[in-house]
Amino acid sequence: MERVAIPVFHSRVAPVLDTSNRLIVVDFEDGQEVDRRELSLEKMSLFERTEALCRLEVHCVICAAISETMFRLIESKKIGLISGIVGELDKIIHAYLCNRLDDACFAMPGMLRPVTKDAH
Repeated sequence: MERVAIPVFHSRVAPVLDTSNRLIVVDFEDGQEVDRRELSLEKMSLFERTEALCRLEVHCVICAAISETMFRLIESKKIGLISGIVGELDKIIHAYLCNRLDDACFAMPGMLRPVTKDAH
């Protein structure tokens, strides 16, 4: 099973992971979504957010933007990261399953392609 986390604002990827109040956690198995749940990030520090991702055993975070500090915290926990992604949540999940997040329609304005950091 693979677990992915996406910060959301309404039904879209939130502009910045560090300040998002909601996180959608999606489980995939055999190329299909098998579970989806929401986690409140309200009033959590960057450290607490990172610890929550670890407790949930998240393999990868998909986001639009992330601060250098949050990036380093996630990197230290060996969680994968795909940043520079914008769009509707359901379309992002489908694109992830189809390995199509590098399509131009999901790229944050000003970026040619998403930035990917694999988990170590």
